[in-house]
Amino acid sequence: MDALHDFLLRRTAYLLEAHPPGTEEHRMADTLHRAVDQTWAELQDCYDFYHRGDADMEIELAGTWNSLRMFGISWMRAPDYDERLWPPAEYENLLVTSIPTEH
Repeated sequence: MDALHDFLLRRTAYLLEAHPPGTEEHRMADTLHRAVDQTWAELQDCYDFYHRGDADMEIELAGTWNSLRMFGISWMRAPDYDERLWPPAEYENLLVTSIPTEH
């Protein structure tokens, strides 16, 4: 989870530095940066509750993980994007069959 977060923040930080404050590009990069960071914080909370034994968090954990992954979909073919480390959470009959294990 941390590796995907770092991967995404490197991209948003680059965009923030590349565009002057006040421009539409900078505002959009800042929005994306904040959205990635907020989703990661929510994921951390879900992960912590789930691993403390709150089984009800499983679906929220999987959904939040998939939300964070969606921010990186555009970079799936980038050399440093690691699909093996960042697979989607999968569902079968509305039951989660795989959840993120990296912390």
